[in-house]
Amino acid sequence: MNVLFVVGGGNLSSQIAQIALFLGLQQQGVNIYLIGNISEEVFDFLKEKNVDPQTYQYLYPREKFDKIYQEEFTDILQSKKIDLVHFINGKAARIGLLVLKKFPKIKAVIYFGSVSLHWHDPSAYFTYLSPRIDAIIGNSNFVYNHVKKQLFGKNKRKAVRIFKGYSTDWFNDVTPFDYTTLGIPKDAIIVCSIGNHRKIKGTKYFLQSSNYLDTQKEVHYILIGDNTDAPHLSKIKDQSKIAGNIHVLGRRNDVPELLAGSNMYVQSSLSEGFGRAISEAMSLGKPIIMTDAGGCTELIDENSGIIVPLKDYKAIGKAISKLTNDDQLRLKMGKKAKERIDTVYTIERTVTETLSLYKKLLHG
Repeated sequence: MNVLFVVGGGNLSSQIAQIALFLGLQQQGVNIYLIGNISEEVFDFLKEKNVDPQTYQYLYPREKFDKIYQEEFTDILQSKKIDLVHFINGKAARIGLLVLKKFPKIKAVIYFGSVSLHWHDPSAYFTYLSPRIDAIIGNSNFVYNHVKKQLFGKNKRKAVRIFKGYSTDWFNDVTPFDYTTLGIPKDAIIVCSIGNHRKIKGTKYFLQSSNYLDTQKEVHYILIGDNTDAPHLSKIKDQSKIAGNIHVLGRRNDVPELLAGSNMYVQSSLSEGFGRAISEAMSLGKPIIMTDAGGCTELIDENSGIIVPLKDYKAIGKAISKLTNDDQLRLKMGKKAKERIDTVYTIERTVTETLSLYKKLLHG
């Protein structure tokens, strides 16, 4: 089979699961061609892996209806004799699906990782709910069930659940960040939270939890990602009992290193698909504290993390205190979190299930 794999952009850390899926399918004998907003870092990684440079290229739409992109996309479909297109990126899918209307025999698959898809949203029918899509991959049971609810009749069959797999091996060479460079003592407990801190991420509840810590140990909060300097978050930080121990770092390119140097990871979202940062933290052996926000809760069990109610900053503070005060429990939970990535949410499983989906669509 000949597959076109369409990704978005970002550094290697943010795209590693997608690139690993591409490589895994290639190793399984799939004639797969990769396009996207590929960074130099990803190009270098593919080169280091001795991937044939004829199997990938930089190609990404520059505008909403990029005619040049349409032409080049069409050329790839024809020259590579593509049987199936797998979209990971919605922006590229919007244009790619327009092109695919001219190629009715080519199958189309699209990945979805949140619960923001709605049948009453007209724009959804240009991408995820397009009649041209043959299968929509939800990355967790939570997302799968949500997607299924947006489909009607026989179209419900389009919903497929394939967990987004990871590998702890990807992080073997990560050097823990030295937090003493931020003035944090070596024996302090480092609590990390990462994301694009929009309202749905519930970041304010993470910050508010700092007022409800019950420990004699020195605890430092590390906040990473876009919008971390939003005025309402800065106000909560400044009013915290440990304001001097809250460090707002903004967007960073060394997220794995920052996670590796921390002691635990907190996700205070109001809704979450699977959670890339959570998977990374687990891969690095960190215990997880998360709100009951949906698909992310499937990642952990009672041995690898703690789930607290939505918006409950007091419960978050209590959970942080529990892991801070019990070194043995904290380390044990971190070890179990890493084991879950190694045994349950593996990239090998994702590759196998994705290949099975391809075969089903192409051969019945």
